[in-house]
Amino acid sequence: MLMIEYDINKILVPVDFSPTSLSALNSAIAIAKEHEAEIVLMNVVETGGLSGIQREGYHSDEAIVALMHQSQQELQSLQYSIIEQSHVACEVVSAKGNVSSAIINASTMEHADMIVMGTHGVSGFKSSFIGLNAFNVVKRAACPVLTVPFKKRWETFKKILFPVRPILSAIEKYDFVRKIIGKNHATLKILGLATNNEKDVDMIKDLASQLSQKLRQDEVEAATYFKVGQDMAEEVLKIASLMETDLIVITASIDHSENQLSVGSYIRDIINRALLPVLSIKPYSQGNEQALSLQTPQGFPQQMPLYN
Repeated sequence: MLMIEYDINKILVPVDFSPTSLSALNSAIAIAKEHEAEIVLMNVVETGGLSGIQREGYHSDEAIVALMHQSQQELQSLQYSIIEQSHVACEVVSAKGNVSSAIINASTMEHADMIVMGTHGVSGFKSSFIGLNAFNVVKRAACPVLTVPFKKRWETFKKILFPVRPILSAIEKYDFVRKIIGKNHATLKILGLATNNEKDVDMIKDLASQLSQKLRQDEVEAATYFKVGQDMAEEVLKIASLMETDLIVITASIDHSENQLSVGSYIRDIINRALLPVLSIKPYSQGNEQALSLQTPQGFPQQMPLYN
């Protein structure tokens, strides 16, 4: 069975110095220690909406220069703290412009293996809505994105919820997360999600069979559950709470099946409402899922239903 090896060597961490972004930084530092990875600390100065500063006597260009200087100083201070206290290699990047675009560009230029960021910063979004920057990064980033909510520290992941939807790329995310599972000695909770469509149910069984082979090969402790329904995001969050998991791993791919929710609503609902970190992973080749082949189910995992 095809198995792609992923290493986490460089983690991009965008910060706006808010409590939420610093909470995400704590998680990134813990991951960096586990994988002996380097952190790239980043702050973006938005170039729009500076009219308030202009009224205080600054020209727009002068205001941007001043903010960039402040950004670099704060980043360097945080960098020294990370190196001295956590003993993790750390670089800094200060940028200006559109926040999400700058983060995407930096992740490409720095060859980041993962982006870790808070779901809400100081951009004025209500707590009931995911920050637009975080959602845009999840949608557009080529590398996996870990979004971390505020109010709690996550420095280890012991119980990982692994939802599997009936799309052919659904289990590819395991190849990336398998090292996180190994480093944390975590248990995996597999949740098969399907509509009432018989083809969806059959595909979930095939996918679960393929995944079970990988789990046996890696000697990962796992349990498999199934849920048939419509509001997949709600079920994922409900079961995550019930199982007291500390990480949800989802596939950030576009669904081509007519009976599946769009990438926007499914991902937005999970990340927006989750009270724990969410790791969003793109498939190997976005939009080319039909190139992947399914194998005949063998050794299908034991079912442990949550619902009657």
